[in-house]
Amino acid sequence: MEKILKFILGLATADYSDIIFVWQAIVFPVCLALICGIFYSVSKTVKIFGKRHSEILRGSKEFMPPPSREKNIEEWTDILAKSRSQDENQRKFAIIAADSLIEKILALAGYEGDNLGERLKKIESSDLDSLNDVWEAHKVRNRIAHEADYRLSAEDSAAAIGRFERALRELEYI
Repeated sequence: MEKILKFILGLATADYSDIIFVWQAIVFPVCLALICGIFYSVSKTVKIFGKRHSEILRGSKEFMPPPSREKNIEEWTDILAKSRSQDENQRKFAIIAADSLIEKILALAGYEGDNLGERLKKIESSDLDSLNDVWEAHKVRNRIAHEADYRLSAEDSAAAIGRFERALRELEYI
């Protein structure tokens, strides 16, 4: 017991200045390095988010304001005029343009996919009442695109354009 008390008294009265100096010599550079690392990380993070912020301000898709309704109606009126043409190629072009327009709107709405067909598969019928109409009109577009000898009658063109128009009205594009 006496040895233990001597040991404890020795610890209490010992000179630790050399040990403290060594610890200060080790801890100070480590803390300095950690603080520099924190500043470096913060500066890089600010730089990255600053770049992202400037991209947003320049107009990435998710932050773009919707086009004006007048411009939408004008675009749709051009498609309608082509769909009523006597020229079958103009009617085909109108169907393809309407299909492309629906695809663009669904992409801006956040539906993912490489094409309109993939986007339509991800939509619930409760989310879009005119979903079947869009599918039917899209089938006409696919026949135009994939069957070289496909003949598009004025009636088929009017039906497909009418289906696209119902969807555009439901989506409040026009």
